[in-house]
Amino acid sequence: MKKVMLAVLFLSAVSVYAQVAADIHDFFYADLERWETLGLVKNLPHARPYPLQVIKPALESVMEKGDPVQRAIADAHYRRFFSRTATFGGKSEAALDVNSGNKQIGAALSYDLNYLASPLLSASASVDVWAINKLPDDEILTAGDASAKDVLEDNAKIGPLWMLPSINTAMAVGTPDTYLSTGLMRASWGPFYRNGVIAGPQALHTGQANFLVDRDLWAFNFSLYSLSATSVANVISDNNTTLYPEKYLVVHSLEFRPFERFSASLLESVVYGNRFDPAYLFPFTPFMITQGLYGFADSSWLGLMFSGRPVDGLKLDAVFYADDLSFNDLVKLDFDTKLRFSAQAGASWAPVRSGIVSHVSLDYTAVMPYTYTHRIGSDNETLAQINYQNYTHAGASFGASLEPNSDRLNLKITLRPLEDFDIDLVGMYIRHGNVNEGLEQKWVREYLIKEGVYLSDGSINNNSASDVGHAFFYSNPFMKQNTIRHRVQTGFNALCRLPVLKTGGYMVFKLGYRFEIDINPGVSKSIYNYAGIDYRVEDANKLNDADKAAVDAEAALQYKTWLKNAKGTEIRNCITAGFEYYF
Repeated sequence: MKKVMLAVLFLSAVSVYAQVAADIHDFFYADLERWETLGLVKNLPHARPYPLQVIKPALESVMEKGDPVQRAIADAHYRRFFSRTATFGGKSEAALDVNSGNKQIGAALSYDLNYLASPLLSASASVDVWAINKLPDDEILTAGDASAKDVLEDNAKIGPLWMLPSINTAMAVGTPDTYLSTGLMRASWGPFYRNGVIAGPQALHTGQANFLVDRDLWAFNFSLYSLSATSVANVISDNNTTLYPEKYLVVHSLEFRPFERFSASLLESVVYGNRFDPAYLFPFTPFMITQGLYGFADSSWLGLMFSGRPVDGLKLDAVFYADDLSFNDLVKLDFDTKLRFSAQAGASWAPVRSGIVSHVSLDYTAVMPYTYTHRIGSDNETLAQINYQNYTHAGASFGASLEPNSDRLNLKITLRPLEDFDIDLVGMYIRHGNVNEGLEQKWVREYLIKEGVYLSDGSINNNSASDVGHAFFYSNPFMKQNTIRHRVQTGFNALCRLPVLKTGGYMVFKLGYRFEIDINPGVSKSIYNYAGIDYRVEDANKLNDADKAAVDAEAALQYKTWLKNAKGTEIRNCITAGFEYYF
């Protein structure tokens, strides 16, 4: 087995990249991000992946305006998408965690479809049938990464290998500037392609519909995502998470372009469920007002987005996405108050004349405490109840791939030393604090006296609601904890694409390496847990003095144990490799 793993690692280079417009992981989008930085393509829709109606004029624009290198890259994509309808092939992958000895291997038969039936109708699909030894939740991954396979566990298993299909589909009707697209796809929304805070491509694929009206000075974007609901108790108990239907995220935005090189967008979204509400489908209906008709029972968001190109080859982007803010305090310039939002700012640069350095991007993301963690109504619900309003899909964040009370600095440098050969140099630094460290004592007591109601691990499943009120409702504990988790990651991804001249197909080789150091990994464990005693009171404020003393003593012991286990250092060295061949 070791010889097989080593052979795969050194003779191939992991690829789970579909070769279709319906998949946001297609390497076309990495090139598109660079072309947008250069200004070779403009005014792209907010919701990705794009239908073929959008991709075709974008490639034609690059082939017209780009230098010889960029024109050649665009021409290769054009032929890949539009010279043939169907492509057959296969792919393989392998991964090794050097420190733990954990191994991952898989292979798939693949079928890809890109069909522009007419200027007004297109379809795209990728079908992979995988044989894998690890399910997505068990894959070898480092900070900020998630499995790119859209598979769910079932009983299809032969020996140590799962036999599972991964399917993504899309269909679009309309023109490049006015269309409706639908399908089963992963999502990316806003100016940041890979790690946005509104809809991130790390999340499992979802049924979705995207509508666009695009004009010279303005654009309207609308997206509906059909998410999978979960209960917190099920998510934290095992990896075989039970999924429930009727959970939805609806996003719409109005973009303004007062200048050629600048755009600003107002956006609004709502997460709701356990019903389907057509009121949230009305294009120009404000969601915040609509949810008021239902007693403010849904989770509505407001946001701003900005993009600008001050000079050729430099692009600046920013997103502010708010869940809940204390307006009364903010107008008084008091910022130590309830702030529940995610924000992202970044800069990308691409040389106007193509050279070895192809693209450089740097972005910073911050997620305030309790952001994305909305609960479904009353403050005394249990962890076993299905949550239709937190910002998760299939138990994981649908927005930023960060826990609340975290921030991240992300750097990526893309080099192209040879034609059809890219090297991505990556660096990432993530901080995270458990919001329950330093929590006021009445909440600590509440967490200890009730079973199956509260979670204190600082994750997206850890909400502020309780029977003694919302924690930190009048203050902002962002990164103010004594014990902070630090994760530093660096490494590279190498990608080589070669044509198969005899058949008109192509081969893809990939090789990747990550070094990661994780300081204080135990911060992400629960601090306070049910103490095992039924105090028979409505809330912690009703405890008598003797019971308070007993609960406080147990809380101090639990915190001391958590603090001891939180500290430490873990180091990981991970190698990934893969090979694709399409006829």
